[in-house]
Formats: sequence, C-alpha cells, structure tokens
Amino acid sequence: MIEMSESYLPIQLKAKILREKHKLLPNIMKLSRIDCWLIFVRETSTTPDSAMNFVVGSEVVAQSAFIFIMKKDIVRKIAIVGNFDADTERNKGIWDEVIGYDLGINASLQAKIKEFNPSKIALNYSLDDYSSDGLTHGMFLVLEEILSEFKDRFVSAQPIVNTIRSIKSETEIGLIKQACQLTEEINEKITAILDVGQRETEIQAKFHEEVNVRGFGFSWPRVQNPAIDAGKDKDYGHVLPQETNFTVEGQTLHNDFGIKCHGYCSDLQRMWFFGKKNELPDELRHAMDTVLEAIQLAAKKIKPGLQGYEIDKLARDYIISQGYEEYKHGLGHQVGIMAHDGGCMFGPLWPRYGNAPKQVIEVGQVFTIEPNVKTKNHGMVSMEEMVVVTPTGCEFLVEPRKDFIYIH
Repeated sequence: MIEMSESYLPIQLKAKILREKHKLLPNIMKLSRIDCWLIFVRETSTTPDSAMNFVVGSEVVAQSAFIFIMKKDIVRKIAIVGNFDADTERNKGIWDEVIGYDLGINASLQAKIKEFNPSKIALNYSLDDYSSDGLTHGMFLVLEEILSEFKDRFVSAQPIVNTIRSIKSETEIGLIKQACQLTEEINEKITAILDVGQRETEIQAKFHEEVNVRGFGFSWPRVQNPAIDAGKDKDYGHVLPQETNFTVEGQTLHNDFGIKCHGYCSDLQRMWFFGKKNELPDELRHAMDTVLEAIQLAAKKIKPGLQGYEIDKLARDYIISQGYEEYKHGLGHQVGIMAHDGGCMFGPLWPRYGNAPKQVIEVGQVFTIEPNVKTKNHGMVSMEEMVVVTPTGCEFLVEPRKDFIYIH
C-alpha cells in the first residue's frame, strides 16, 4: 500500500498530466530557441531520467529515444523504443510516430535526425541544475557515437526541462495542494497526543504510523521525515531524531514534514510550544513574529518575471534588520514530484546554488518559503509554507500558520 502510494498515479490523472504538459511544449521550445529535444534512456527503473515523468509517463528497458521536433510552431513527437515497449507507447495516443526496433536503435535514430536536420539537439545534461541532468555519461558517449556527425549541435536541454517540470499544470497543482492538506491533517492528529516527556524518536514514530495507515509515501527518506527537534539545544536541518532529546515544559517542538500522495509532494514546517500562550517568553514571541513577517513579505513580493534571489534578499534583509544572524540556506525551493524539485529557487547568490537564484519566476511554479532565526536562550524558530505563483502574485496552498501551536 505504501509503495503504491509513493509511486502510483492513477492512470487517468497521469494521462491528463501528460496531455497538459505536451500542450506547453511548442511555446517552451520556441522561447528556448531549440528545435529538437532528445531524451535518451535505458533501464529507467534503475537509472531514471526524471524528465520522463512529464512527457513520457512510463519506464523502458532497452535504449529508447523520445524526440520532440519543432517545425513552424508545431512540435512533432516521435518515440523510438524496443519492440516490446512499442505497443505501450502507441496505446498512450500522445505520439505522432512510434518506431519499434528489434536489433538496435542506431539506424532508426540516425534516420530520424537526418530527416529533420535540426540546428540544435537539446540533451538532458546540466552543470547547474540536478533536475535537468538525467542523461548519464555513458549514454552521452553512446549518443556521440550514434550521432557523430551531429554532436557539434548538442546543447543542454535545461531551459526546456526546467520549464516543463516547474510550470505545474492545473492537475499537478491540485495534487500538490491535496498533499499539503493531508499533511496538515496529520499534524493536527499528532497535536492531540503530544505531551511533555516524549522522545524525538517516539514522536517521529507517531507520524510514521499515521502515514502508513493512510497509505501515503514520504517526500524525502522516512528516516529523516519528519525532522523532529525538541528543545533549545537542537539545530534544525537534516538531523535524525534523538532518543535522548525530550519535549520539555516551557520549550518548543519543531517538525519538517512532507508526504507523497499520488506521486506529488508536500513540505511544511510547524512549531509547538509546551505551555499557555501567555507563558510564551518574549524572546520566542519576537522570533516567531519575525519569521512570520518574513514569510508574508516574501509572499507579497513574489510575482512572475522577478528573479529568485530578489525574494530571498527581501526576507534575509528583514531578518537581519530585526537583530538576527542571516540563515545559512536558501529561502525556498520548488516542490513537485520531489520535495526539492530543481529549477529556480529563492536563494542568495552563493556559489553553492549556481544560477538557480538568477532564474526567473514563472506562473504555475510551486515554492516553499522557509526562513528561520536563532534566539539566544530558546534555540531556533522556523516555519515553512508553500505557495503557487499566479499571474498577479502567489497563493498559499494551505492557510499559513500565524503562531506556535500551544500544548497545555
């Protein structure tokens, strides 16, 4: 049940998403000034190229080429696959031509590329973006040999892959929103059984039980999901819950939690305080207010056409202005079939992030907003919300938190 939920997307929804994504391709390829996009794969159950999720929608065994050729604003779509995969591709009804081969792919692939003679052949490799780097080095070398007379036309398909992946269709947005709502339902269920004296590992186990019972998957490996941080001495991040850390009266509990439902993810952070609202220390009150205001300032700034670093800078500068050190990570990342879905991000212009913060924000992208601050006496305070970019700004996918959740 869990495995199915993590990987399984109902066939009707999968087909709908594929059609929605294919409709985007003519405009994406035109704007990218690329007239041929080639996805070249084999044994995708072992070595997947995540771009296939959006335009192919199934796995293959033998060497396979999925070609998208732009001619006069029309994209022609061709699948060249092993003969045992050919009927599967024909039955999808999304290809203009399906070519099955018996002995090898070389002749069919060479013939199609020669027939169209594209000026560029975009391949799924990238120096900056992991989500656009699905072509293995071995398959690149194979392709150089098969298309030796065209290899000087090879370019990165990052502009296409970024866009086809990051601009979520109506169906995808609905699935991500549903995952967020279900995440909040589990947070509410666990809230009812939280108490002082509980170990971090014990609390994580309660979340795991809820996820298992509901048949969901995890947005990232379950051993770190949710991240559970109790008390003032725990730095947040991808840190395993500890047997020796307990919830304590007058202190906080933090989680970073995401589920995968029908193939799409959530990623939210929430915080609890063990005590009454009027017992909250002033230092924690100021810290939470600062984090919440940074989220709202960022959300109000987001709009298509801006670059990711501009959103990060606004929140980062505000937090520093309130007397806190700057957080040591980006403000937000995209979410989709993975919790970290690649492409444009809200981040500073640090070398570790490459060009991702310079990329342009576009309608249909789904981002997290997750600032944090470190207090002097009460540890860290963090919150994480998710938004979808609209033509005029952005919308929260679930109602954003306005405070700690109080346990008393």
